Amino acid sequence: MLLRTFVPLLLIHKFLYGVLSISSPLDLNDCKKLITQGGEIACNITGEGKYQGMSVGNCWVSCTEGSNKFLIPHRECERILGVESWDGYLKLFGELPQYGYEYCDDEYLNSLKLWVDEWKNYQKRAITNLCPNGKLKPA
Repeated sequence: MLLRTFVPLLLIHKFLYGVLSISSPLDLNDCKKLITQGGEIACNITGEGKYQGMSVGNCWVSCTEGSNKFLIPHRECERILGVESWDGYLKLFGELPQYGYEYCDDEYLNSLKLWVDEWKNYQKRAITNLCPNGKLKPA
């Protein structure tokens, strides 16, 4: 059990900060950009204003107006390591493991790309349904 917890802790840190890193910690996070992009579309097409931010605890985006919240794919708001590994990670690195959207590997990135694509499809359908021939349909 100890080996199963310790080895991933060492590997995760290597990927995040070491030679094996696929991106620098200073790089802009593409997952955060996708959350903002999807949030902008969701807020806009529902009349909720503009994207205001995200809640990691609730895993949703909120808008500047209105009260609706729009869910982000849940795994983006989970830590990349299981709870059983948190204590060891905290002792080794002085912080808890990253959330999925912070870690942002290909798996997390693809999940968010699909989420944004869904919102783009909702946007197209809203335009088609509300604005046939370029004119707003009366309610």
